[in-house]
Amino acid sequence: MSGVSVAMATCNGAAFIDAQLESLAAQTRPPDELVVCDDASDDATLDRVREFAATAPFRVRMEHNPERLGATANFERAASLCRGDTVFLADQDDLWLPDKIAVLAAHLDAEPEAGAVFCNGRVVDGQERPLGYDLWQALGFDAREQELVASGKAHEVFARHVVAAGTGLAFRSRYLEWLTPFPALRNAHDAWIAALIAAIARVDCIEQPLIDYRLHDTNQIGLRRFDLVGQYREAQKQLETGAFDYAVRFFEAATARLADAPSTPNPAAVSRYQDKLDHARRRRDLPAAWLARAPNVVREAVLGGYRRYSYGWKSVAQDLLLR
Repeated sequence: MSGVSVAMATCNGAAFIDAQLESLAAQTRPPDELVVCDDASDDATLDRVREFAATAPFRVRMEHNPERLGATANFERAASLCRGDTVFLADQDDLWLPDKIAVLAAHLDAEPEAGAVFCNGRVVDGQERPLGYDLWQALGFDAREQELVASGKAHEVFARHVVAAGTGLAFRSRYLEWLTPFPALRNAHDAWIAALIAAIARVDCIEQPLIDYRLHDTNQIGLRRFDLVGQYREAQKQLETGAFDYAVRFFEAATARLADAPSTPNPAAVSRYQDKLDHARRRRDLPAAWLARAPNVVREAVLGGYRRYSYGWKSVAQDLLLR
């Protein structure tokens, strides 16, 4: 089929899914289909979706995973079942503003060289109250990086951090055969899609907030805006959860997949992602002893690796002081 598909991954989302489904039904340009893949929920999530499907103004397809796959594989399954030319990713607990599909789909219609587009969003709490900052601010996607994306250099931004959050992302389904399978990494679906498409096509951004990104106690990934104490705790958490090995595995998979790209990749993007991989390996493999580690950190800082592929002086301090 042509048109717009929405791929929604659910897992124990009964508390918030009604509002998200209602926001899909209220779109000024409704989707042509909604594909819901449920990841072994043991609450009323599927009952809520069935109730919605009975009166939905578009086709709803439901699939249930008897065993839990995790968010990455579940989104892969949902996206792979979509039949539209354009695929939107949907979390179960956010809210889409009425013009989201219309604006992003119109952008892709008007920009045939763009392979994907992502929007900004308002950050709200569990009761839908604004928290005073937006999604891009929470992600650290600043004006300089926005200019890079606007100039066709999204790969430079994504080599540092992939800021195209899935809940605001739409992409052309013709890439799915190449994009799948997604890497077996936690919550990697949106970063994988955006980073790979950015290496072979434009990925554009729209500053207009078109979603309400809901923060609550059970977010799988809560994109919060942290103060200095919060940033310190997040830096510790990165070390505890093996974030550098995660980055190595992600960009190893990405550079390998680019070898089989459906069109010739941008050489600058290939080079950036390889450099990011090398940077991540150096950070992962830093010596435990401070006296042995410090010269390597200084060398990486002088060569610009922390500035281009991490968070600058904050990452330098992380490697010098927190390991």
